[in-house]
Amino acid sequence: MNRIGNLGCVAMTAVWRLLDYSFDDPFMNLAMEESILRSKVEGESPDTLRLWQHPRVISIGCFLNPEDEVNADACKQLGVTIIRRLSPGGALYIDEGSVQYSLTFDRQSLLLPESIEDSYSFLSRGAMEALNSMEVKTEFQPINDLVVGRKKISGASQSRMYNAILHHGTISINTRLDILEQVLKPSELKLKAQGFPNLKERITTLSRETGRDVPIDAFKQELVKGFERTLNTNFTVGVPSVWEIKTAKELYEEKYKKLEWIYSEGKPRSDVFSNYKAAKGLIRISLSFSGDRIEELKISGDFMIHPENAVQELEQDLRGELLMEETLRNKIQRLLTMKGIQTAGVSAEDFARAIMLAYLGSQSI
Repeated sequence: MNRIGNLGCVAMTAVWRLLDYSFDDPFMNLAMEESILRSKVEGESPDTLRLWQHPRVISIGCFLNPEDEVNADACKQLGVTIIRRLSPGGALYIDEGSVQYSLTFDRQSLLLPESIEDSYSFLSRGAMEALNSMEVKTEFQPINDLVVGRKKISGASQSRMYNAILHHGTISINTRLDILEQVLKPSELKLKAQGFPNLKERITTLSRETGRDVPIDAFKQELVKGFERTLNTNFTVGVPSVWEIKTAKELYEEKYKKLEWIYSEGKPRSDVFSNYKAAKGLIRISLSFSGDRIEELKISGDFMIHPENAVQELEQDLRGELLMEETLRNKIQRLLTMKGIQTAGVSAEDFARAIMLAYLGSQSI
């Protein structure tokens, strides 16, 4: 065993599978991610590092509403596909100049810290080492970003299913920032809090930082080396199993390419809305109420919460609840504790304040 860093994380020496495996269809790329995760749950897959690339897409987190994040007209003009991934977090523009990586493993393979934020730091170290090897000084910025200076060059997200964890990230190598700026609708609230005038100034790429185009394959080699060191493991090149391909095709047909999945977080019939900036995430509320009680509630945003169905449970359990901040905060905290829900950068108090911001805003109209 090898203890890495000061987070108390123990990585166990083992052989992992390396998949450098992409589809031309971005929906199939996402389906393969979930397929490997499900296969890991079933004990059918080894611990795996997968590398792949997307054509031009906007990947939205599982709690986001595309209408809030995406310039649909610009996407049509520029050939950018809108996709919804399994994991939470923000909206990302990704293209052939970006590298995607994912670590899919059993909880017993890596003894991670209990804190979700610390797990992001630990699992992002391979990507950080790869970037540093290209003489670009990169640092981890909680909860889930790698930054050069203050500019984001990589972001990550996680999905957790029973005993299995999927940690995946995007690294901007030669990404087209001119297209990114046209197709994404950034939150002015978040940009202001981060101190950036626009989205293009918030994001950087490896080619911009080095002053030259970086070959994707060369960077992938450095990425593999980075994860070998930080995970204290070895990789053996492999291919997807028959089970993984079969399950991915099913998920592709039944989930990822369907409009019902991509646009599933659309706003319901609501009386009022709010945007609330928590310490590490934006919470959007769509609220219908009767008197002083919640009638319908939709929670969206780029915050981190696990498991992913926790948001639906909060929405359902808060129906009929009294619209008072203390009451909501206590109810949400009880739900988080009872159901073993983990959050990073957002709290029960943040969700309660976001709901009350929508409600009290309506009282002043």
